[in-house]
Amino acid sequence: MSAHPLPRGRSFAVFVMCLGVGVGCGARDTVAVSPAGAAPVAVAQQTVTPLVIRAYSTDELLAELEHARGLLLVEKFDEASSSFDRLRAQAGEPSIQAAAAFHAGLAYEGNGDRATALARYQLVAESFGDQAIARNALVRMMRLLGRFERWTELGAAADRLLARGDLPVMDQIEGQGSKALALVELAHVDGASVHAAKALALIEQHGFGRSGQPPVQVAQVSFAEGEIRRLKSETIKLVPVTAQFGERLEARCQGLLDAQSAYTDTMRARDSHWSAMSGFRVGQLYTQLHAEAMMIPPPDKAKTLKQKQLFEGALRLRYRTLLEKGLRMMDATVRIGDRTGEDSEWVMRSREAKRALEQSLVDEKLALSKLPYTEEELRKGLESLKARATDEKKAVKPADVKPADVKPADVKPVAPTEDGKPLKL
Repeated sequence: MSAHPLPRGRSFAVFVMCLGVGVGCGARDTVAVSPAGAAPVAVAQQTVTPLVIRAYSTDELLAELEHARGLLLVEKFDEASSSFDRLRAQAGEPSIQAAAAFHAGLAYEGNGDRATALARYQLVAESFGDQAIARNALVRMMRLLGRFERWTELGAAADRLLARGDLPVMDQIEGQGSKALALVELAHVDGASVHAAKALALIEQHGFGRSGQPPVQVAQVSFAEGEIRRLKSETIKLVPVTAQFGERLEARCQGLLDAQSAYTDTMRARDSHWSAMSGFRVGQLYTQLHAEAMMIPPPDKAKTLKQKQLFEGALRLRYRTLLEKGLRMMDATVRIGDRTGEDSEWVMRSREAKRALEQSLVDEKLALSKLPYTEEELRKGLESLKARATDEKKAVKPADVKPADVKPADVKPVAPTEDGKPLKL
């Protein structure tokens, strides 16, 4: 038999409570039960402070929310994001959880952690969609999805925003612009045109950006419109050469200028991200046109090697300026990134394109140097062709010209116009 038998009955219950829990037992002195006939043995007691667990009150949570907002305002983004995340875990009310998650997104975005910011905005939009702040979360989410070029998700987010009732006009513009951008980047030009037209109608109706610097919502619509015009213009092919070559070249160049105009409107917002996107696209417009122009074959009248070399030289000299214009735009875009710290893929693409264009210009000059004609001789030849084309145009009335009268060898490249002035190609 043990020297200290276990207590029984009610004393046993008290014994277990004091050993296992220690709450409410430490304030009294107890005496251990001894075997019959033995003297009582005093047992030392230890006082244990009770552990009290309670929920935070709404007032305390709101006070913490305001404190975290203060950190956000003074750009202490690390502290603010931690406070908002902690608050979201502590809160039980959906309105406070949604507000904490949204503001955590702002803090992460301010700190450059866009991926985590996007996750917080998505949490608000998906888990707290009935809260008023979910509309703001959808707007911020769309901007980041566009930045990450996640076009399918961007289109879905735009649909969710546009499905909400009583949207402010600027949110309607942003929703339509985001939907247009998502569709055009997925090559759905017709659908994109519908949403861009709706956004442009709202912009025109309310006069946004009519004078002064337009907001970024308008910049997005302008960029989407530029993309629509670019893709439409690039459906006009220069080869194979047909009797309508001059008309097609003129239409293609006009499409280029129309797209460039929309991209320029985008840059007016002075937003580094949209400016970088637009600058790259303008440079790409000229680069693509140059690539297609260099595929134009010699006319049938060019029979001898020298005649073909003359055509090649004139073609290279005439359209080299497209490479130079493209290079200037890529260089300007790179400088935007250097000046503003913009680190998007568009700036990196511009750097790569700039290097490629610099090499292309070197290659063009080398190719010209191998021809049996100097650049001065080629320029004089081009001027002679222009003069002859002008004389022929004066001699023939427009009503007398029929498509059947135009032969491929007779077609000369037509220079497009920019603001009513010849675009020097």
